[in-house]
Amino acid sequence: MTTDDSLLGAPYRPVRTVRAKEDAPWQGVLAREEGGGMRLLVDAGELGPDWSGWDAAPDGHVLTALDVARRRDGHDVVLPVCVERLEDFLRRRAQRLALTPGEAVTLGVSLLRGCAQLVSAPDSAGEWWLDDGGRPVLATDVGSRRARDATADAMTALDLDPTLRRTWDTALRAITAERLSVTDLVSAEDALFALATPEPLGTTSLGPRAALDVAAAARTERAPDAADAPRSVWQTLLHGVDADLADTVSHATTAVWRRLSGRRATGGEVKGSRRMPWIVAGGVAAAVLVAGALWPAGGPATADGSAVPTAEPSPSASAASGSDDGDGTGGVEDPAAAGAGSPDDLAAVTADLLDARIACAGDEPCVSRVAVEPAALAEVTGAIDLAAPDRTVTLLDDFGDVAVLRLDAIDGSVVPQLVVILRTDEKWLLRDVHDVAQQP
Repeated sequence: MTTDDSLLGAPYRPVRTVRAKEDAPWQGVLAREEGGGMRLLVDAGELGPDWSGWDAAPDGHVLTALDVARRRDGHDVVLPVCVERLEDFLRRRAQRLALTPGEAVTLGVSLLRGCAQLVSAPDSAGEWWLDDGGRPVLATDVGSRRARDATADAMTALDLDPTLRRTWDTALRAITAERLSVTDLVSAEDALFALATPEPLGTTSLGPRAALDVAAAARTERAPDAADAPRSVWQTLLHGVDADLADTVSHATTAVWRRLSGRRATGGEVKGSRRMPWIVAGGVAAAVLVAGALWPAGGPATADGSAVPTAEPSPSASAASGSDDGDGTGGVEDPAAAGAGSPDDLAAVTADLLDARIACAGDEPCVSRVAVEPAALAEVTGAIDLAAPDRTVTLLDDFGDVAVLRLDAIDGSVVPQLVVILRTDEKWLLRDVHDVAQQP
């Protein structure tokens, strides 16, 4: 069991909340491990003590717990990240390119092995998903449809090469038999292996190359010192998309990190360093526009994930704009001077800045205390105008003097926005706000 007694020492860094059905089999939190990998954290109470996944084999095709993380108010089950329902993937592939024989073998064997794990509970409900590695996995005790029926539907939905059809029908009969037989399932699996060499499922959506080819190219082309840079959430989000676009954004964010970390490593200021955060913020803002378009579909964050680093309104930021503190700024205290050392700190700082902007009620001298370009910020509307109780603020990445956060409406009424904040002269300021591009 992994403990989470402090946010600074937390092994799983929350990124955003996910919704059941749209984003994952269960409502939970997308989190990043210390090593850079992504995991899905689901409240143990959501699964319950009778969840059949507790006893599933860790190397099988039925989703099971990888770890259990203790929170201050309960426990989270650590699961692989599920990125797409299998039926959605098959529908998408049917519209673009049919599965190759090798991909069909991979899919068929995965489905057979998942069903073999259900022999002791053949009527279990469940849904098939793809994890972030493109591997079919069965989420049990989800929905009302039997997992076997969902499996049969997936198999019958494929437009297969005629050379595979007879063996495929044999596998289908083994799954739909009145009584599941491990012997029949294994025999069907062996027959599929005899048809073609298994190939990984091609899950890319922006380019014709398979995910395996993209990964191999990335390993070959990686710069010698790229391994020294921390794995960014942007790099994780770009996994599996068009290689050229991924390289563009990855290089931009890595360059930002190198410049900032290089300056910190010298222990002093370098020539022109007062301008560097402004330049970096502009570069990050450009990357934000691209990364926003690549953010996984599924809608806004929810409000009830207790482990999510969302910010609460502060008394100072919500002060009435009509009170006068003598400096002509409408009585808004200065949240920009707050420090930041954890995800919660940066989310809280950003929330305070947003609240202070609202309290300024459009007064430009007042907004100038919390924004780099108050006039430009005045033209931005949307989630940035929501009151604290109606939004969530989630840290995406921290580059030192620049940070990127996501702003969501709790009820999903407006488009999410990405907020870039910049630290200059020991003060945090709002730098840029952009809508998250909505996928069709």
